Amino acid sequence: MEERSGVVGKLYPSVAEARNAYYERVGWKWNPFSKVRLSDPELFVASTDVILEIDDYIKAKERHLLITSEEPGMGKTMLLELIFNDLIQLSKQGNPEYLFNPIVVNQSKLFVRQMGEVIAKKLEVKYTSKMSSEDIYTLIKKDIMVRFLLTNWMTLIFIDDFGDNDSEVFIKIKELGDLTQKDANNYLLNQESDFKKYASSANYQLPKDKLNGLKKKALDPESRDQMICMLILTGTKTHALGLKAGVPHLYDRCWEIELDRLDKKKVRELIGRRIYWASGKLAGFKEDNFEIYPFDEDAVTVLTEKGHGVGRDIRLLCNQAVFIAASNFKEGRSERITKEIIESLPPVEKLVD
Repeated sequence: MEERSGVVGKLYPSVAEARNAYYERVGWKWNPFSKVRLSDPELFVASTDVILEIDDYIKAKERHLLITSEEPGMGKTMLLELIFNDLIQLSKQGNPEYLFNPIVVNQSKLFVRQMGEVIAKKLEVKYTSKMSSEDIYTLIKKDIMVRFLLTNWMTLIFIDDFGDNDSEVFIKIKELGDLTQKDANNYLLNQESDFKKYASSANYQLPKDKLNGLKKKALDPESRDQMICMLILTGTKTHALGLKAGVPHLYDRCWEIELDRLDKKKVRELIGRRIYWASGKLAGFKEDNFEIYPFDEDAVTVLTEKGHGVGRDIRLLCNQAVFIAASNFKEGRSERITKEIIESLPPVEKLVD
């Protein structure tokens, strides 16, 4: 069995051997609580109502979304990635409720131009390094408008931890989120030559009959005016307050969905899902009937209290508990992870992941 401990395993073989022996004892292929990038949606633990609520808001196409939590580590990033991946698949299937072109910005601490360049690259908008920041955002707007008129696909821009970026970014992002069908129609009617030029550069097919049909539809006074670019932002409550103070018009156009802390039941589920994952049994995980061996049941209560319901902190505590249990097992004691082990752990902020 290969130990996933990297440098530690190479420098201290006895540590790796002890952990491997422990994993074999409890039926794991690896430590389910180590720091790894997860992409399996079956590992995500959150209220089903929250996921359904987000799906309903996206399909409504009426406002932007602001997904917040009291503090970091409560699952915003993983939730964003799951929603993004789901929308990619649903969009490919051609479901009329999911005519979206989603992109995700997961870089942080970006300035206005950097954000513009990232979004442009994600949308495959052609720009040059000599262009000004304003020119890049103008191209992005054209892309959003042309895409909507020619394909009826709405652009979704996911921005993770948006509050970590420069405050001026909020202003430019708001401009993209403010775009409506009316703006796209005006672009077509008032700048037809530029519209056709951009459509051609973006490799859209625009026969004359289709162009005439678009112009006729654009002139229809009863045509529905709707948003054509939706923003889905994640951040802490502090980020949300900063957005409210700095760009109130954007904040007021957002539905805010706050992720709750995990209760004891959800903490047990988090442990169970990861254990089944590391045991190669995740496909058979049943939410209403699963085991959490080698964890004792009363250890879950202590974990919930000590981790304050924050998923990342609970994972860190479990990770440290596994190391202690492996050491105990090596010395001939029980492999169980007890409440006493959890109680002996230092506060989360002192743990090194």
